[in-house]
Amino acid sequence: MKIDPVKRALALRKTLKKDDRVMVVDFSETLQGKDTSRVIDLMPNVATGEYVFRAKVNIKEIDPMAAGVYGKDFKDVTKMSDAEIEGFVKRAEFDFPLWFKHNKGFSMGRVLDYNPPFIMQVAGCNFHDGSNTGGCRYCFVDNESNDGVVGSGKTYISAREAVDSFVVARGKVAAAYAEKGADLQMKVLRVSGGEPTIVLDWVLDLWREVESRGLDCVGQIDSNLSTGTLVDEFERQGIFEKHTLEKLAEFPVKVLTALKGVDASNLQDNVQSTATLKQQLYSIKMFLTAGFDIFPQMYNPNPASLEGYLRKMDRQIENFALRVHIGPLKAYGPTKARLQAEAKALGIDEAAHLADVQAQWDANYKNGCDVMNDYLQKTYGVGYRDVVRSDVGLKLR
Repeated sequence: MKIDPVKRALALRKTLKKDDRVMVVDFSETLQGKDTSRVIDLMPNVATGEYVFRAKVNIKEIDPMAAGVYGKDFKDVTKMSDAEIEGFVKRAEFDFPLWFKHNKGFSMGRVLDYNPPFIMQVAGCNFHDGSNTGGCRYCFVDNESNDGVVGSGKTYISAREAVDSFVVARGKVAAAYAEKGADLQMKVLRVSGGEPTIVLDWVLDLWREVESRGLDCVGQIDSNLSTGTLVDEFERQGIFEKHTLEKLAEFPVKVLTALKGVDASNLQDNVQSTATLKQQLYSIKMFLTAGFDIFPQMYNPNPASLEGYLRKMDRQIENFALRVHIGPLKAYGPTKARLQAEAKALGIDEAAHLADVQAQWDANYKNGCDVMNDYLQKTYGVGYRDVVRSDVGLKLR
């Protein structure tokens, strides 16, 4: 039976928040930690020594350390014009650094500062039922990191400890890059998950702590777009203070809004829950109404229904399709483990199942990009990834 994401979120709240602390993932023994620490080592909570922070180098080609590790052709931004940097970054797999283009202090020549975010992960996802095959089928987070169960692989952290750790970590990262002759000052503080909107009160405390110290940084939070009504309910009950989202939107925080499907079946098959397009749209509108700058990331869309979805969304939100990027899916360590467990439960060959699923994801990505490009050409007269997303304004119709 597919899980109800709102009921699951209500249950997760009981373990994810304890007094002024939030439960996060300790990456020390996770497959995800091993996958994502090839360039920048895992980083600790300076108060406890637990490795609860990671960094993800988004665009490998412009990073002087990651390019070599991942076998990419290095693009030295210090020798590129602003237009050349922008042109390359906007077409990259992850255009995240350009999200902050219009923030105070941003300069194209300093784009590296926005490339590797300092990430902590809320240790529970409301699409996940606690099993070894639960949650989004393509999720690259270990199952144990998403089940919301107190115990091994999780720990609690306060907002003050998180900011203390960020300050120390970015000093160490800067020193490591300086040894390679590169100048990088890590700017982005990201709360991922799991589902951060279940603990928005803690996220707001985090940014109040950042502001109290006058730190020069920007932020990102992620959402699976299933919890809009939950936020409303938490405000009604007094769990969240009134206008929590509006208060958080006053800080320089962008939102990755994850579009998990473009029709009912596509959505529910991807996330293995009873999530609905209606709830997804409501949650998007909730962020926009609060004043957030959102960046829709689409995963494994059904190419057959994609154009219709984009057309409907453009009728609701001006320029919506121009903001959408489709993310390619790769079978990282946790993804492989989930699909192998799925194959075992089905009694089929694990290697063949993994290959079949990856081939389907690849086809949906390629065909989805083609549909996106055709739709944008017809509707806006531009191709897919021809514009910088942060240059495109969104407005509720």
